[in-house]
Amino acid sequence: MSSASARDGFGKGRRPSPLTESHLRASQRAVLLTSVMVLVNVCGGIFITLTDVPPGILCMVIVLGAFSTVLCGTPLIMFLSQGWFTRYSEFLNSLKGGALAAYLQRFWSPRLIHALEDAEILKPGAPRDDWRRLSESTPELCDRLFARIYHEQYGLLPFMVPFVILLIVAWASSAVVATNYLLAQCPEPRTMQVVCVYQLPQALLVASLSGAFMFVVSDSVLSIRRRCLNISDVYWYSLRLFLAVPIALVIENIKVDNGMHVLTAFALGTFPVDVLLKQFRRFGFPQLGDQERRENAPDKLLVLEGVTLPVVATLEAEGINSIEQVATADPVLLSIRTGFPFRFTLRLGSQAIVRRHFGENATTLLPIGLGDVVPVYLLVQAMDQRPDMVTDSQLPRVEQPELVVHNAATRLFAQDDNEERIAIVKTQFRQIAAEEYTIMLARISPPDTGL
Repeated sequence: MSSASARDGFGKGRRPSPLTESHLRASQRAVLLTSVMVLVNVCGGIFITLTDVPPGILCMVIVLGAFSTVLCGTPLIMFLSQGWFTRYSEFLNSLKGGALAAYLQRFWSPRLIHALEDAEILKPGAPRDDWRRLSESTPELCDRLFARIYHEQYGLLPFMVPFVILLIVAWASSAVVATNYLLAQCPEPRTMQVVCVYQLPQALLVASLSGAFMFVVSDSVLSIRRRCLNISDVYWYSLRLFLAVPIALVIENIKVDNGMHVLTAFALGTFPVDVLLKQFRRFGFPQLGDQERRENAPDKLLVLEGVTLPVVATLEAEGINSIEQVATADPVLLSIRTGFPFRFTLRLGSQAIVRRHFGENATTLLPIGLGDVVPVYLLVQAMDQRPDMVTDSQLPRVEQPELVVHNAATRLFAQDDNEERIAIVKTQFRQIAAEEYTIMLARISPPDTGL
């Protein structure tokens, strides 16, 4: 957020202006992205006309290039102009008012402080923690800041570069297929190619590129349906199309039955890049197989409720492979990167915080409903008789908190002295309740004690 825009809305005691969109609307996005797709096809057509391709082949290249770019680009255009806003609303539905302020305080405190200073709300020489109170009293500023952060991380502009690269690679790949498929001007009559890309047979080249296109379109449609398409995914799609010809070249030079060349090329074309890397690594370096199995032993993330092996694989793909990482990760960015529903990501973070304090013993708290941070927060609230800890939502009441604490202490530290274990559990519970992540979850509206 610039200083000028911040001061326009919040400066010098003026009434804050209403939250405005800082991005193109759905129809504007659709027009812009469609124009980019048309421009790529026009530039490709101009380029191919400057070559020695005959007119008949030229027409085929232009048509196939247009078809390929539309096939790859249309799902992304629909997502960025429609599904993107649905995903954005999912976060806004949970992060409102005090919950959004708590989120920004926990994960974006420097940006929040700078925004308060730019808006002349936080004065020089103010008390050290005054920025927390001021941020909670200016929800419009928090809304604007979150919108700016979200657009920087996941907005239209970050998607534009990989979108253009994908269209260019798709057009070039289809042009290679068209020019190599239609004429026979290579030294070997069996190849029937014009450009003769490394003397690859036409059937092998078509199979490899077709498999890559099949993966790109199917995976993008599936990701869009799940509302989990990421910027990195679009880059991977471009790389997958680009690698189709080198993969076909490798298959052509492997001494296997010729009848399996085309099938192998198509099958490998449908593999994601990370799967291909694993397969090629194992083929070239078999000794790495045992090492990978040792490094990828069953993960402690499986102890979290709702976590399955596919969920663990998704988290590991994003570099999250421990309880501590889940507890400290930004839930908005983690939800964007993994495609998990935002509430599910919050639930993982909630459980991870409890397990970070109690370790494996946290499992014993599940039967009494204290495996998540919000029930612990409510227990501390009732235990300390502080109904003012949360004022923006109506949360459930805890009956006889001392008995609940005693039960939890017995489950966690059965071998310790009664007074000692109760004191330890109370201290740990208060630490959990004081965390900014916990305060954010307690302010989520409507209240969700499952967090």
